[in-house]
Amino acid sequence: MTDQAQGLREMLQARQKAETGPSPGAGGGRHRVISFTSGKGGVGKTNLVTSLAKLNTREQQRVLVMDADLGMANIDVLLGLRPKKTLKDVLDGRAAVRDVLLEGPGGVTFLPGGSGISELTTLETAQKLALLDAIDELSAEYDTLLVDTGAGISPNVLYFNQAAAEVVVVVTPEPTSIADAYGMIKVLHQKGRKGPVYILVNMARSGTEASTVYQRLALASDRFLGLEVLNLGWLPKDSRLENAVRQQKALVDLHPRSKVAARMRKVSDRLFSLPQPDVSAESGMVRFWSHLLDEEGPGQMDLSL
Repeated sequence: MTDQAQGLREMLQARQKAETGPSPGAGGGRHRVISFTSGKGGVGKTNLVTSLAKLNTREQQRVLVMDADLGMANIDVLLGLRPKKTLKDVLDGRAAVRDVLLEGPGGVTFLPGGSGISELTTLETAQKLALLDAIDELSAEYDTLLVDTGAGISPNVLYFNQAAAEVVVVVTPEPTSIADAYGMIKVLHQKGRKGPVYILVNMARSGTEASTVYQRLALASDRFLGLEVLNLGWLPKDSRLENAVRQQKALVDLHPRSKVAARMRKVSDRLFSLPQPDVSAESGMVRFWSHLLDEEGPGQMDLSL
């Protein structure tokens, strides 16, 4: 086990040095790694991720979506996909990562997380090495990695958000959602997160209501954390979103002319027009996994709010 641990550290160091150079992605720049998270469930995060992936793919970007809710993975269910293997099979040595990938509608590729996977903090070194090698195979083939995390502040959720270069916090106007979103921002800040944090207000009844939610989070983050959070925009409350979920389709495909789809396109345009953060040590798909699987991890999590 000592030899395996040393091997992991050497691999991490090599990957980190390699990531300081240009990525072989289509745009010639480093891969973009964006996690989508929330303080509580039921905010529409997964449908948002799938729709943004579809829109970004139409812009000739090569998009990989990872279902990082390792306990309750459900992107495949949302889109009516039936994975024969999942990330768990890769970790257990029963499958190569290419055997796990799912080609979804519109050219988006999905990496199903699977259910019942142990906490990443408890993975053995051999599993970490296998996963790092698997991701290394894919790093040259995609421009964007969108990570759909679970809800809340469990160690796995925090690990994914710490490792991603950019984080989108999805929140609704409900008081509990706002409080939990701030709790997420606070914990990430306490753990030393340096990349940008964006706020996306979902299920708002108006732009005014969405602006109020953002201002509350921005004011609290600035006053108590000294942190600036950026406004990514908002999406309206719309029953067609529930219809899309029932029909296992991305909303932008099922209702492309709807108001919510139009606003989704605005959110997509804003997100992908923002400059990539200048945090080269944190950028790139391989660096994302290297940081995630480092034995030292991001430190012990202080979950007190």
